[in-house]
Amino acid sequence: MKIANRLSWALVALTPASVQAASTTTYTYDALGRLVQASTTGTANNGVQMSTTYDAADNRTTYRVTGSTSKVVVVPINGLTVIPILDD
Repeated sequence: MKIANRLSWALVALTPASVQAASTTTYTYDALGRLVQASTTGTANNGVQMSTTYDAADNRTTYRVTGSTSKVVVVPINGLTVIPILDD
């Protein structure tokens, strides 16, 4: 788990500020105040949607990312941040 966390932070650190600022993310919450969906518009991650589900104990059980044409990483920062992975 520590390796995954380090990778996530490394990916966030490598994402240029201009790319992060070029999009708008809209968050949707359920009646209990839990994040259930995030939709991104703009040049970075345009059309990417993230949804999550919870179990009876309020644990997040699934993260689903749709609308991406490339591989992505979902990072639990500021809600959930979707970062594309570019294949060179």
